[in-house]
Amino acid sequence: MRMARTAVFVLFVRARKACLNGAPGHVCRREEGRMDDFTAHRLRFVAEAQSTIELNEHQGSAIRGALFHALRNRFCGNRQARECEVCPLATTCPVATLVSTLNPQSGRGRNVPRPYTVQPPLPGRGGHPATLPDGRIVFRYHPGERLEFGLTLFAQALQLFPYVVLAVHEFERGGLGRKTQQDDGRWRRGRLAVREVWAENPLTSERQSVLSARERLVQVPDVPITHAQVSKWASGKGAGGRLGVRFLTPTRLVAQGRLVKPEEFRFRPLFQRLMERLEALSRDFSETPLRFDDPKGLIAAADEVRVVENRLRWEELRSYSTRRRADSPTSGLLGEVVLEAEDWSPFAVWLVWGQFVQVGKDAVKGNGMYRLVW
Repeated sequence: MRMARTAVFVLFVRARKACLNGAPGHVCRREEGRMDDFTAHRLRFVAEAQSTIELNEHQGSAIRGALFHALRNRFCGNRQARECEVCPLATTCPVATLVSTLNPQSGRGRNVPRPYTVQPPLPGRGGHPATLPDGRIVFRYHPGERLEFGLTLFAQALQLFPYVVLAVHEFERGGLGRKTQQDDGRWRRGRLAVREVWAENPLTSERQSVLSARERLVQVPDVPITHAQVSKWASGKGAGGRLGVRFLTPTRLVAQGRLVKPEEFRFRPLFQRLMERLEALSRDFSETPLRFDDPKGLIAAADEVRVVENRLRWEELRSYSTRRRADSPTSGLLGEVVLEAEDWSPFAVWLVWGQFVQVGKDAVKGNGMYRLVW
């Protein structure tokens, strides 16, 4: 099914949209809070390959790159600007908000976290691994095969949902992944057709059809993951004992200026990076920013958490940017680590949130996905 360009989007565009870009002259309401206004909207896109699609080993990077180019090609109002950072329209542009988020008023610099993350297909759940002559691994999707991926929008970024859906529609025309020789002998990116879009809430098991083959109307996602739900789910997880953390995609953590390698893993860097990410996302995209009551005490408590089993490995990966014409490292930790604490209650809520916001560098490309094993 081709996603209808005439689809109707029922959205209430509020004045607080300006908070997303730090628009000059607009003062966002900020209150002390525990992320009460912060939400995560998890979307799942179900597509079908129309021709051979070939994604690099880091599939999330390809999806994020395609989204970037689709947003810029379709919605950018100033194509003469090479970068969003130098564009005079950046603070009021929805494209810049999604692909190069800037906030001149931010206390931690103009660049702030992107208000979304990608959830790429996981190994064994999408594509056929193949080794290229140069030794690189790719994942191939043959015509007729299903390709599924997720995308999570945070808090006020839900207002940009129409742009995301229409940008994914551009994948149908512009293709996805590496250029390969197709059946007609020409070299181009593989094509896909979006069949369904779902909004999902893993905490409540709710699932809402946002777009289907039978309907032309796109529904606004209405099954948000909320702080109240996260707190309720974590409320019974506060006892002491062992907890497994299973890293599903490369997780790139930095401690004291150095990458955390498997043999050096400790709980503190993981939790510290998660604290920083939750504070930043809630500060820049919601009206109730998170402020930890005793951050130093929490970090000290994190130091007391013990590693009792370490089955981590290091995945060496690089992703290529056609925009910058250069590649960059996206390597990180994979596997599982078992931790032990006398009391998990100071950490439980935030660790549950981390499953939805992801952690570490390159989360926007799909890095930093993990699952808790209680």
